[in-house]
Amino acid sequence: MSSDSLVRPGLTTPFTGSLPEIKLRLRKKVPKLTANDVRRARIPYYEAIASELYEGGYVHAAFLLLHLIEYEDGYVGRTSYAAVESRRLRNDEQLLNYLGDALAAAEGWKTRQQYEREVAELLAIARHFGPDPEKRWLVGQFFRIALDRCADCSPRERVRAQSMVRYYYGKFLIDQRHHLEAMKLLEQADGDLEHACPGVVDGWSTLEEDGEPLSIAINTLLFVSNRSLAEEMANSPTWMVEQYIRDAHKAALKTRKASIMAQSYQAYGEFLCAKGCLEESLEMYRNALQQAELDGELPDLAVSVALAQAKSYHLLGQTVKREAMLARVDRMTKPTEKSLSRGHYLLTAATLQQQDVKEDPLKMTALLQSLQQAASVFEQFRQRDKSLEARCLEGLLRAEPLFTEYATLVPAAISTSDEALYRVIDQVGF
Repeated sequence: MSSDSLVRPGLTTPFTGSLPEIKLRLRKKVPKLTANDVRRARIPYYEAIASELYEGGYVHAAFLLLHLIEYEDGYVGRTSYAAVESRRLRNDEQLLNYLGDALAAAEGWKTRQQYEREVAELLAIARHFGPDPEKRWLVGQFFRIALDRCADCSPRERVRAQSMVRYYYGKFLIDQRHHLEAMKLLEQADGDLEHACPGVVDGWSTLEEDGEPLSIAINTLLFVSNRSLAEEMANSPTWMVEQYIRDAHKAALKTRKASIMAQSYQAYGEFLCAKGCLEESLEMYRNALQQAELDGELPDLAVSVALAQAKSYHLLGQTVKREAMLARVDRMTKPTEKSLSRGHYLLTAATLQQQDVKEDPLKMTALLQSLQQAASVFEQFRQRDKSLEARCLEGLLRAEPLFTEYATLVPAAISTSDEALYRVIDQVGF
């Protein structure tokens, strides 16, 4: 039995046929008692809370609480840590108090037929448990319950309630790296908002104190989920990866956020460049750089895009434009000589310019010094792969002038003696 198959009772389904049995069990085991009575009788606290809910008329809430405890006991693995076990629903008085009050409030709104407020209460429960890694199973349950209960809302309120729940559920799933499931939920939410009245939708915001427009927030997460799926599917057929990149780009444009659009243009440009569509990739890079500069707070992204643009010019054989772009990045990064962006510039410039400076000893010396500086920067930021790349390129460039001499002397040395071969190796320096 998986968490998906757990029946979500009480707030979604009437259990009138079972009520006499529930009533009998609760009245026999847990009559309406005070806290002191509970302690004296040594009755489990969760049963006392369930009894209190039942006696207060919140029958479905009482049954749901018991069902959740039963599910946790049966399907959430036990540990040897007392601190963890003490936070199980059946043992944690603080959680039980919160859950009892919240479920009572939700069922109260349902009884008064204020269904949108019932959904809001259920969503609040899911968000309350969201940061707790030990209660992720419970978070998913309440998100699904909240979605089920949207069915009774009025048509206008239903769109808002469903979109809000799907947004926060999608956010939760992205945090758990369930990007495909999150993407499907967010696409449903975005589709519902597109068909709603624009004037009304524009006034809907997320629930945080500084909440942003709901539509923009949903598309921001759609961008994140599709981009992550494109990265996860990197080894899949190209058309599948491109579909996720396109969907991510479509969502990014809907956000109207310069930072998001810059990232999307860059990712699309990198995909097109790898595909061999260099002119199209350049157009994407130009747009990315424009958005990064409009934002004004993304210097590292602007440098990354400009370097990608220089690489595309290099592949197209447009040396003048490549050098102009590299000079631009040089100006952008020079004030921060020890920054990671400066390290990326030095390594990229050396990689692209190495063929052009081989005949000029002074330029080659400067290029080798740049590689040393780049390696030092990468080591400072503990990026060992990039540091190794810079060191290897430096070593190859230093050794390259000796390759011809080595290739000329080795055959003759091999034909004479091992001693002659060793002398050649010592002479060349390998």
